[in-house]
Amino acid sequence: MKKYIILSNNNFFKKKIKKKNYFFFFKKKELKLRKLDKIKPDLIFVPHWNYKIDNKIISKYKTIIFHSTPLPYGRGGSPIQNMITRNHKKTTVCAIEAKDILDSGKIFIKRQMKLNGSANEIYQRMYLVILSMIKDLVKKLPKPKSQKGKIVIFKRRFPSQSVIKEKKYSLNKLYDHIRMLDYDREGFPKAYLNFKNLKIIFSNPKIQKNKIINCNATIKLTN
Repeated sequence: MKKYIILSNNNFFKKKIKKKNYFFFFKKKELKLRKLDKIKPDLIFVPHWNYKIDNKIISKYKTIIFHSTPLPYGRGGSPIQNMITRNHKKTTVCAIEAKDILDSGKIFIKRQMKLNGSANEIYQRMYLVILSMIKDLVKKLPKPKSQKGKIVIFKRRFPSQSVIKEKKYSLNKLYDHIRMLDYDREGFPKAYLNFKNLKIIFSNPKIQKNKIINCNATIKLTN
């Protein structure tokens, strides 16, 4: 029986895949070559992993990374947020070979996905797409094709960029700013506004004609 490893920062895929020939790693410190050598995986899947994978691993075991932009457009960090800030309404999830140069590998398969809704909704949608792609890749691994087109690099967002600080927003831009950060992830702040000694944190926005409605606000004292 073939063996597969999944690297993910959350347990979504472990909940969905119950087969004994799948092994899951959640933390960087767990990912050691000696551990992989004991398993001897046929494929390593990387659906959502925040760390660089050691070259010794990707040179020994075929590793497939999932990246949520239409590569080579959008190599780099914070792909979902960067696509939304550039006014894209949909994106492409690409299953690519892991290479030393970030997001440069050949593409095995790709799937389109909508970018509407909150970040929580988008990531759940993305995970379901990736789950389907993993099942397809396990059934048949196609010959990967080189990326074609102009290379565009995305910069990873910093936590400080979650603050609402511009002098003037369009309603749609403010809505996008709130929803694309509405994700339950440590170290990734939701959209917030500083007002005197208060920090106002926003989530779950809805847009309706010329206003944002039913947006949750949490207020904290900063001193």
